[in-house]
Amino acid sequence: MTKKTKQLINSITSGLFSILFFFLAYIGYEKRNIDLSKQDKFESIIIDKGIDIHYGSKGQKSDVFFIYLKNLDEDLGVYRMSQNYNDLLQKVNIGDKVKVYYQANSNKNENININLIQLEKDGKIIINKSEYEQKEGSLLYIGLIAGFFILYLSYRNYKR
Repeated sequence: MTKKTKQLINSITSGLFSILFFFLAYIGYEKRNIDLSKQDKFESIIIDKGIDIHYGSKGQKSDVFFIYLKNLDEDLGVYRMSQNYNDLLQKVNIGDKVKVYYQANSNKNENININLIQLEKDGKIIINKSEYEQKEGSLLYIGLIAGFFILYLSYRNYKR
């Protein structure tokens, strides 16, 4: 393979990865200002709550806070990197009537839907949508940094 062919292949590969990372940044940007009126909303009574293991789609396991609502077919949950759920365990109880905003999960391999955006009890916000937006918005920074880094590496490689 000639040097020019290797450079072309490297440039195309780098370009595709950059596009992928910039797409992740776009997804993160879109999830930074969620309109609750456009999300799934459900109001019901908590019939179970606690901390359980979330089995992700790629085999990841993590502890999450979950609630199971009467007449809703899926457990809703929240993942925090700190793994600190004490405030949630104290603020909501079995039998409480709550309103949740969430994104339905079509992935049946996941046992708990961790796309719980906001949780309200008695008109007070228990889990604010800003927590979800901040977590999902990290894709913006990861995508931008990785995308520009790959572009820089490909430019540096091309100049050699």
